[in-house]
Amino acid sequence: MTTAPIYLTWLNNKGGFQYFLFKAEKEYGVDLLASGQTRQNILPNWGKSWGETADTIDKQTFRTTKNYVIVRSQYLTMNQLQALKTIRTTPLVQIIESRTDRRTVLVDVDSFKVYDESETNLMVQFKIVFTDDIPSQSL
Repeated sequence: MTTAPIYLTWLNNKGGFQYFLFKAEKEYGVDLLASGQTRQNILPNWGKSWGETADTIDKQTFRTTKNYVIVRSQYLTMNQLQALKTIRTTPLVQIIESRTDRRTVLVDVDSFKVYDESETNLMVQFKIVFTDDIPSQSL
């Protein structure tokens, strides 16, 4: 199975943009950011209808979610690795879809992994979170 590459651009510390095509396998997922739950007593006039064995119902009232992608680079040289590490410190990262279409994403800095000293192949891995919520319903 062939994976589609992700072409990222980011604002560098000199005021310009850097670009890199990430070709390695990615992971796609959904983050649950918040959810709400309510408990409703379905027999409000009954004396002991509230409790562990009573007639109550729990309802999920809302959820807030966002899509994410775990991005991995192909094997890198040390110079490429040093350049890619600046993604972690930049305030603006975008996926380039086409010449005129860019989509802003957020880099999860806690997920950023450069490489272990014991590894001979240099790689970068991090999670990008899309800035828009997934359309959802609420009760």
